[in-house]
Amino acid sequence: MIPAVARTLANILAKGTSLSSTEHIDLNPPGPRVTGRSGLTLYCYDVCKSSQVHAESLVPSIEKTQLTNEQYLLQWFDVSFLVSAWDYTVLGEQQLLSEALTSLVGHPSLPEEMLAPELRGHGDLPLVISLQPAINPVMLWTSLGVPLRPALYVTVSIPVFSERKPIAFEEISPSVTCSNA
Repeated sequence: MIPAVARTLANILAKGTSLSSTEHIDLNPPGPRVTGRSGLTLYCYDVCKSSQVHAESLVPSIEKTQLTNEQYLLQWFDVSFLVSAWDYTVLGEQQLLSEALTSLVGHPSLPEEMLAPELRGHGDLPLVISLQPAINPVMLWTSLGVPLRPALYVTVSIPVFSERKPIAFEEISPSVTCSNA
């Protein structure tokens, strides 16, 4: 699911910025400034259970060929990405980051038709550009070993299914003994 979210965001960013394709979007952690080319970093830095008002729910499994009693637990998770820009100049980086911001602000949610196939079936997915990222930005950048830079912190809520096996019930009857006394 996480790669599907990254692909969806990369497609939106490539179409909404001056980048020519998703080949200019790096999914690796941000590193030292890259010279000689421009692009965006789209790095997944956090996954946690969603704090949104998504209720857990049991979803029955219905196969085309058979019906089963298996159920799947649907839970929502927030997947957080750091989006930073690199270019020949700082001004170029700021321009590219501005384009990325404009591109993402135009999507308060990810429309289902733009989603990777494995994310479809649950409607539009909530997208938030965070004022307060999931992790303190200074700590995040320090842990990555690079100086603090301008960045966007984007969170997408995604559905995740986990199989819930049915519990087998045995009928237990008390042992009855009769004594003819």
